Amino acid sequence: MKYKGKVDGYYLVNYLADMESKSFICQCDSPEHQLTFNYFPERGGDVYLWIHLKPDSFWKRIKNAIKYIFGHRSIYGDFDEFIFKKEDANKLQAIVDYLKS
Repeated sequence: MKYKGKVDGYYLVNYLADMESKSFICQCDSPEHQLTFNYFPERGGDVYLWIHLKPDSFWKRIKNAIKYIFGHRSIYGDFDEFIFKKEDANKLQAIVDYLKS
């Protein structure tokens, strides 16, 4: 690892420059359905997955917060879906190859 100590300014830019990012947008082309995989090929390690969560209105978030405080849980959980496009197969394969190495 070439960056030791505090990560700020110049070092942060170089640190992030080593990061590989692969982004996927759902087949439905909704910007609310996207995934981003981040990893550092030179250093090895974990692959981080960022999932875009669909934003709600202010009042709907307040309503959900109140339900959460009082312990309400949906019996189905919270789900959304993501459908990979066929043209994303090579990007996804690059991530799988990295994880296998």
